[in-house]
Amino acid sequence: MRASIVILTAFACLTTVSAPIIAHPSNHFGSFYASNEVKTAVYAQAIESQPTGLAPSLTSPVPAFMRMIGIPDAWASLDADVTSTIAIVDTGVDINHPELKPYLLEGKNLINEKKPAQDDNGHGTAVAGIIAAVAKAGESSPGLGRWKAKLLPVKALDQFGSGNEEKLTQGIRYAVDQGADIIVLSLGLRRDASGLREAVAYAEGKGVLLIAASGNDAALFGEKAAVQYPAAYPTVVAVAGSDGVDPIFQSTTGPENDVSASWSVQTLAIGGSGTIEMEGTSMGAPQVAAIAAMLKAVHPDWKPVRLRETLRRTARLDGNQKWNDRMGYGLVSAVQAVEADSIIDWREPNDTRTNASEFPLGKEVAGTWRSASDSDWFTFEIPYDGVFSVTGEESKLSLYGDSGILNPLAITEQPSSGMNKQWQLSKGRYWLQANKPTNSGSTSDGYRLVSRFTISPDAREPNNSAAAAYTLPARDQEWVGNFHDRGDSDWTVVTLPKPGILRLSVTTDTTRIDPEVRIQPAGGEEIIVDERADGGNEQWSLNNAKAGKYYFRIANAVSTNPEPVIGTYTASLEYITRKEDFYEPNENALTSTPLSPDKVYSGLMNSNKDQDWYRFTISDKQLVKLSVGHIPNTMAIQVELRNRKLQSLGKWSNGNGQRTLLGEKSLPPGTYYLKITSDRSNQSETYGLRVKFTS
Repeated sequence: MRASIVILTAFACLTTVSAPIIAHPSNHFGSFYASNEVKTAVYAQAIESQPTGLAPSLTSPVPAFMRMIGIPDAWASLDADVTSTIAIVDTGVDINHPELKPYLLEGKNLINEKKPAQDDNGHGTAVAGIIAAVAKAGESSPGLGRWKAKLLPVKALDQFGSGNEEKLTQGIRYAVDQGADIIVLSLGLRRDASGLREAVAYAEGKGVLLIAASGNDAALFGEKAAVQYPAAYPTVVAVAGSDGVDPIFQSTTGPENDVSASWSVQTLAIGGSGTIEMEGTSMGAPQVAAIAAMLKAVHPDWKPVRLRETLRRTARLDGNQKWNDRMGYGLVSAVQAVEADSIIDWREPNDTRTNASEFPLGKEVAGTWRSASDSDWFTFEIPYDGVFSVTGEESKLSLYGDSGILNPLAITEQPSSGMNKQWQLSKGRYWLQANKPTNSGSTSDGYRLVSRFTISPDAREPNNSAAAAYTLPARDQEWVGNFHDRGDSDWTVVTLPKPGILRLSVTTDTTRIDPEVRIQPAGGEEIIVDERADGGNEQWSLNNAKAGKYYFRIANAVSTNPEPVIGTYTASLEYITRKEDFYEPNENALTSTPLSPDKVYSGLMNSNKDQDWYRFTISDKQLVKLSVGHIPNTMAIQVELRNRKLQSLGKWSNGNGQRTLLGEKSLPPGTYYLKITSDRSNQSETYGLRVKFTS
């Protein structure tokens, strides 16, 4: 559902940016984001919304969630001071909180630039409280390193944890320009946005590491849930939620997930004292940010890609897994990260197809060439038919499917630097072999590759206008479509040969689509159906559809000019024609239909006030048997027998749920009438009346 403003919300356990960015506090759980909203990533309301009366959390023993991710052990092995500037783009921070004040820089309020970046929601303070707890844990550590890093609060979300794409983009750029080297984004947008993508690229170009919550949408949308932006971008560390090495079902699943962190935490409450318990991926992002700052203390010269790769490399999964779409590379480990060596080609051994490493779709991998003949193998899953592409440093790439090597597409324009290779693929699993190019003049032994996927046009393309509308047959049907290009919309047209009932429903398999349906009867007024937001289902019905043309336009309402989406919608059209009652008009005795014995007369009850009259004449005494069959489900029919003076001689009706009615009456010679009525209408199913005469 397209809202009039773009809202960004933090996820209080996660700030989600849908079209709008919206924080996800518990009180937002169960509601749809407006398609242009950015929200915080909070799963549920704080378990304790009031100060607990306990001692401030940072002077308490190390919380369980920090032990789970190895913070105490990491401090014990850290001999360098942590000096990063960590920006928190969120609802602001409680700037007067005694536990946070020593770490805070001035920051900026983008909602009201005349005011400081004071938190009026609590989400940003909770995020900052987690980083401050990590800092506090180092004060009594036997290691030599201490926390000297600063927190830069950037208020981009309002008191409701909501904001817009513009403020989020502005917040990222401001943080970069102020010298932040790590930015925490516990918020999300359910759609890709060019401005946000450019801000993320700007941060990467300036050497700034971005860490974002992946979202808590699985709690509401299940398999429809897609990792939100900016977490879904390849240069952003996407943080899922877990309980140790066990995944949390509410945490959003997707190929863009990099690592997980503790889902449930205890952190600081707004107002200066007390603690609060929070759940969600919003609270995971600052855990990873604090670990990244500790890692950067050990390796101050490392670029973001090396920091990301080390966080992935040192994460932990249960068993022999190396990656899955619920937790990425696993639960983040502070101690493993700060103790890791500088090896970048950590996916070895992956020199054969059998031991290929996962190359998550839409993300990055990095490695080195150990020799001129070294091969690195990767594998990935394609969810739909489409074009798979790889960009990055010049490499010799070969792609294999189940049937062997696949030829790449011809590319007319190569990027100014690096490489771009593409393949047209069907849904399924593939294997990518990467080798150092033999004809390259580069002396570098390192490489970085980024994958991208674009879904193929659906079977009814091109149909992006009424003039190019795809013609549908006038019958019940279902079809699958997608939005393969920027601003794509799908038009179809159907011509009804006769009046009837017309119904259209549209469902989607991803939260990155907010389906909007427009119905345009030829010569009539346009109808817009967009009652639900991202991932919602839309339904429309017209009970008295006239014969003629009807145009349908299905679009993605997440923005006025949405980016392509990896996902589909399913449209279902139902056309129920009204059957003709060939014996009308027969609504009274004067217009009654004459009956012949043993012939079936099909009638239609056009309304619950409709009356169908029939008559017959017998020349001698007869036992008249009547039957009414094929009575529509749930319909109650009554048959009344009347004589020539229209006096009632008998009545029969079908019982509850019975589809047949029987009656009989011994009658002297004369003319008689049958009057049929019902308790409801049915214009698509007929009943069958038959009479028999027995001497």
